Amino acid sequence: MATTEFIAAIELSSSKATGIAGRKNSDGSIEILAYAREDAAPFVHKGNIYNIDKAAHTLASLKDRLEEQLGHPIAQVYTSIGGQSLRTVSNTVSRTLDEESIISPELVDAITDENLGTHYADMCVLDVAPQEYKIDNALHADPVGVTGTQVTGQFLNIMARASVKKNLELSFEQAGIALADLFVAPTALAKAALTEAEMRSGCALVDFGADTTTLQVYKNNLLRYL
Repeated sequence: MATTEFIAAIELSSSKATGIAGRKNSDGSIEILAYAREDAAPFVHKGNIYNIDKAAHTLASLKDRLEEQLGHPIAQVYTSIGGQSLRTVSNTVSRTLDEESIISPELVDAITDENLGTHYADMCVLDVAPQEYKIDNALHADPVGVTGTQVTGQFLNIMARASVKKNLELSFEQAGIALADLFVAPTALAKAALTEAEMRSGCALVDFGADTTTLQVYKNNLLRYL
């Protein structure tokens, strides 16, 4: 079995560090093949890693234990970021056109890129939850193809302190573990726990952690608040 057939993830939370590995079956189900857990309290508090050396040692130990159970090496892992510095910040980006025109994908991409380039002191944008686009006086979920003279993109930027993300990445780097991707922990949980009908009709999801309680609000299939 090739290493690429495995999916592995490691999460560092305030109470524990957890590693899990498995593979996706042809029917879409996930088969769990390895699981390991270690204490993370000595170096993680409220989602922030305070001791890189201890975190790296724990990460390396988890990877070794997972590989031992699998009987195969793990090339890269997925991880997530959470904690008390996570929050959403609303932002808008507007464009005024010379005349009434059809909103193009290129214009929407330019508005999206400008939002991503917004600077926040000591914070970084982890992900973006696009909201509606206001074209003249009407709101649209998909603005492409709509005509108007002014378009305003409404965005919900998911933020965290830059140091939280940096320390997490440094811990994996020092452990010699390649990252496949970095997810936002609460939104990943929502995708697993909530149905499309719940997110469409409107709901709140509360996650009680060891040091942090996270609240998310969904409506019309969009994240509205974190």
